[in-house]
Amino acid sequence: MPGTTGTGPAVREVTVAASLAALGVVVPILFHMVGMGRYFLPMHLPVLAAGLLLRPRIAWTVGLVTPWLSSLLTGMPPMPMPVLMSIELVALVQTASLLSAAKAPVWVAVTAAVALRCAATFAVTTALATQLGIPEQAAGWASVASGAPGIALQIVSVPILLASFRRVSGRKPDTA
Repeated sequence: MPGTTGTGPAVREVTVAASLAALGVVVPILFHMVGMGRYFLPMHLPVLAAGLLLRPRIAWTVGLVTPWLSSLLTGMPPMPMPVLMSIELVALVQTASLLSAAKAPVWVAVTAAVALRCAATFAVTTALATQLGIPEQAAGWASVASGAPGIALQIVSVPILLASFRRVSGRKPDTA
């Protein structure tokens, strides 16, 4: 077809980004229905996958937009959490996307992305704690520690899901 040369991969990438952002809204609903949302960080799962599957700029957009989209559509997370989550999810997807683009093994990209996301969460919650009159160190550590089950889930499940996705889509899975 005339005028469609080169649009296939771009359209595919935007479709994947939109699908993962939509999952970032739906998956937390499912986790919260069974009381596991707060500790398992369900929005982080599809957003982290976006970091591994998409170019940095597109991944960054998924990380930035997903908490706001979820808050507007479902009321979760309540304000001011979309602010914090946008910062931490951008740190998560940017790290994963840049390492993935540099051909780092998936487990390295996931682990580094989660670690940098934890550092961003600690820094932002510590900074906000001062504004709210909460002890700074307690707020930072508590915000990271409360997500420990979700951190484990991300490190274990996302590389497995990514390998499965690549196998189903015909893309070569990472061997490392």
